[in-house]
Amino acid sequence: MTSRLPRCWVPPVAARQFGLFTPAQALAAGATSAQIRRRRGSGRWRTVVGDALMEGGEAAEPWRRAQGAALTWPDAIVCLATAALLYRLPVPDDGTVHVIVPNRRASRGGLVSHRLALGTDDVVGLGLARVTSLDRTLVDCIGRLPKDAAERLVTWAATRERINRAALAAAIDARPGAWGNPQRRRALEDLSTGAYNAAERRLQSILRRAGIAGWRGDQRLSLEPRVLIRADILFHRERLILEVDGFEAHGRRQFQADRTRQNALVAAGYAVLRFTWWDLVDRPADVARQVRTTLARLARA
Repeated sequence: MTSRLPRCWVPPVAARQFGLFTPAQALAAGATSAQIRRRRGSGRWRTVVGDALMEGGEAAEPWRRAQGAALTWPDAIVCLATAALLYRLPVPDDGTVHVIVPNRRASRGGLVSHRLALGTDDVVGLGLARVTSLDRTLVDCIGRLPKDAAERLVTWAATRERINRAALAAAIDARPGAWGNPQRRRALEDLSTGAYNAAERRLQSILRRAGIAGWRGDQRLSLEPRVLIRADILFHRERLILEVDGFEAHGRRQFQADRTRQNALVAAGYAVLRFTWWDLVDRPADVARQVRTTLARLARA
């Protein structure tokens, strides 16, 4: 006669696997195949990813999904957007787990397999899982995310000084024809100019074509008390800052953050000019003229 399992029973091994276990581990701990099927069918146990199960009431956040990938495919290395989420990088979560595997195998159960060459320093351990390092994760995501998502990631990482330019350049040099290198080359160019999106590139182009010099892109300013701000364009001598709004709409929180930021700059003695995407597209000559006029006024002050 089959012994009855306690209602909240899980295999003891789950205690050291972040609450996760596999059907094989449940069988080894004394459950029957029928008991496993019933618990899965009722939702008491649910699939996290691949073969990994957990009690149904808990959330399967990226960390647990990564651990579940390790239980299913111990030779897999978590990569791309899944690894980025573990590092708390701002990338979309598609609910799957992207992994690098050493041999060709079909994706299944929320596991998406990839074949990518890895270096000796490209992998770190996080819990049960092996994960691509932060530098390698950024290199992969910059090349393989959709263009807009990759651009946002570059902006976020660069303004927080979390991107390794040398690692990005080395990855391009190592495999010049690799998929994603056009986006990586664009990111490397943006890192050198401090223009991380189309609007900032357009503003810099307007200034260059107009012959307006004396500025630098993406400049870090330390204001008091302990306020760190990055300026899109800074004229250091005149203490003039140019800020550009992208063509994506800002929500209420971003609107407030922009105003708070501008007030802090003005209070610190900086003049600020803000331009929209439509300013840059529809009236570039007026943008250049306004910058020149403001620089001349500040020089006389």
